[in-house]
Amino acid sequence: MRAALLIAPEKIEIGDVAAPVVAPTEVVIAPSRVGICGSDVSLFRGYRKAVLPLIPGHELVGRIVEVGSAVTGLAVGQRVVVEPNYPCGACRFCLSGRGSICPEKVSMGVTTAGALAELVAAPARFVWPVPDSISDEDAATIEPLAVAVHAVLESRASAGDTVAVMGCGAVGLLIAQVAVQQGMRVLAHDREAGKLAMAEALGAECPAGRNLAALWLDADVHTVFECAGAAGAVESAIASAPRGSQVILMGLGDKRVEIEPFRLVREGVRIGSSLIYDHPDDFARTIEMVALNALRPSAIVTHTLPFASAEKALFVASTGEAGKVHIAM
Repeated sequence: MRAALLIAPEKIEIGDVAAPVVAPTEVVIAPSRVGICGSDVSLFRGYRKAVLPLIPGHELVGRIVEVGSAVTGLAVGQRVVVEPNYPCGACRFCLSGRGSICPEKVSMGVTTAGALAELVAAPARFVWPVPDSISDEDAATIEPLAVAVHAVLESRASAGDTVAVMGCGAVGLLIAQVAVQQGMRVLAHDREAGKLAMAEALGAECPAGRNLAALWLDADVHTVFECAGAAGAVESAIASAPRGSQVILMGLGDKRVEIEPFRLVREGVRIGSSLIYDHPDDFARTIEMVALNALRPSAIVTHTLPFASAEKALFVASTGEAGKVHIAM
């Protein structure tokens, strides 16, 4: 079969590889559309290490072409999406409902072959049918939307609250969409004017020219979602968070930051984090919200390129100027 192979940083080759052999508990899927994630970009640029060559990609929609002998409830021809992070299900984190931080989890396109190929195998228990009412464009964006849904639910912010989003990449934009749909006021912040325009189109406000601390205090911000990951953005989010609020770190920065514990303790500012989603509730909830037209994640898709241009698609996604980039298989 044909696959996009990451053979070196910033180098993708389209080549022939062996097709996956279905295991008893797996299905094999023919992807029709694949989204590019920030983790794909990190692998592509060489910031994140992986065993190469690697087939990247994990945000997909496609149809089942083969079903393992032990699989029930799924059939050849079904249109599906994949929950591409597979927690072990047996560790203390999985058993307490926190599979998102399972230390043994396996990730499609990172530790196993990914979706930028004619065929990809996935464990059946992480494969979700999607109704025909959901477009391919929306379906291929369900995975990052589940990240956003999980974060907003974890925040315990509710209708009438004001939240701030620092960094309007794909996840930041989707958090804005989810929060607006849930009846929250959203203040969005980013250095790119195009990203702010997308946030405004999703219902967020994009105030400029004011001190963050004063702005957020006046707005009575309940939660700050830090989605950029840059050390400066993290420090600014924490330093500017108003009394009694919380900061949820989502950006995967690897630089040390400075904080002032005295103010955090005295003013009751809490710092937490949110990573991907927990199996199975978050994916089920997200698919239902899209099926009910409560959310339209494809609103953040700005580029769709053909499979033959996979390398270009990853370059476009790495500029920081695009919204969500899709590859049509």
